[in-house]
Amino acid sequence: MTNDRSRNGAGVDERDGTTAGIRSRPSISIIERFAKETDRSPLELPPLNETVDVDALDRLLETDGSSGPWPTVVFRYANRRIRATADGTIELSNPDETDVSVVDEWTHVSIVEESDDRAVAVRIASAIAERSGWDRSQVRTAIGDAVDPDALARLSRQRENGISRPGATVLFSVLGHDVVVDPGGTVSIGSTLGRLKRTGGNVLIAGGVPDALVDVASANLLGDPDRDRRHLFALIDRDRRVVCDRLAPTDAASAQVVDYAMTARSATSAGTPVADTTAVVDEPTDLDELEATVDARIRAFGTGTSLSEPGDLRLCVDSLRPMLDERGTDGTVALLEPICEAVRDVSGLGHYVLPVDRDDPLVDTLESLFDATIELRVGDPGPQQRWHLHESGYTTDWIGLARSGER
Repeated sequence: MTNDRSRNGAGVDERDGTTAGIRSRPSISIIERFAKETDRSPLELPPLNETVDVDALDRLLETDGSSGPWPTVVFRYANRRIRATADGTIELSNPDETDVSVVDEWTHVSIVEESDDRAVAVRIASAIAERSGWDRSQVRTAIGDAVDPDALARLSRQRENGISRPGATVLFSVLGHDVVVDPGGTVSIGSTLGRLKRTGGNVLIAGGVPDALVDVASANLLGDPDRDRRHLFALIDRDRRVVCDRLAPTDAASAQVVDYAMTARSATSAGTPVADTTAVVDEPTDLDELEATVDARIRAFGTGTSLSEPGDLRLCVDSLRPMLDERGTDGTVALLEPICEAVRDVSGLGHYVLPVDRDDPLVDTLESLFDATIELRVGDPGPQQRWHLHESGYTTDWIGLARSGER
């Protein structure tokens, strides 16, 4: 309890200067991490309870970690920016003094509800229900599964003596929506898919469907032709024609292609004309060289001046089947991990084609590498897709698959 007189409000036992018996509490972990990084004793630090309600902070962050990093709590404490997540990650940084909100990673959200007399969880549920068409009771249940509503309301409330707290900002994802609640109780919401496409990540495309449907899903991830993007293709068992099939002519002409020259593919495509307008920048002859080449090309984009905004780089790897056949699942993971990391480092968006149904064990072994999976199928209404968002465990409904702008 934070009102235990034997503790100093930061959770530290003043009798012996230890945190015996309560080291697993997130608030204690934050204090210990802060003390270690600033080379100070926990007893020298200001009480954390003066910044946020410590019990509420612990209740928000004490989860089993199954939902990943949500909720995330961000606040200023002792001239540092603290970012603590439900999976146990604690980050300290020196904030820009002009940064009032201390949250800059979710710029895709917009204010939908100012603080009012209704409980914050009720306002969030109403906003998501209006946007999504979900029943409010279903949304409230989903919010309760994602975050402790009472702790969310209490985190930044004033202290019992009437003194206000600076408070914290809380971020979490629910039902395909990203939610931000600032210290004043203002609610902002944005699309999780929008965040992924805007700020970057890695997506697996899975489905035992015709190549033409994969081309459509891939084209949608490669971006709107009206925006200037940089495209990189790693073609493993597809020929260069897919570049022109998926991109507008001007984009295809400027795309870079790393063409893994497989003997089997060359034999089956002998005599078949391919587009000669695409720029084949490398032709690696083994998978290790392919990984190194793609990694270097991605990072070259990031260090150059060609990327003006997050999400400008779009990578397509098609397909993963030869990797799995040659290296197995462990070897494929080892090849893909640095590529996925490079994509995230430059805030790009990469997608990787695995032409098997999502219930195939191969998908299960690889999905943890990716931020989302697009599952494809051919149903009675025609080609369909649905998204599986791994951070929040949310799966969209099946929707029609068509090129952007064709629906």
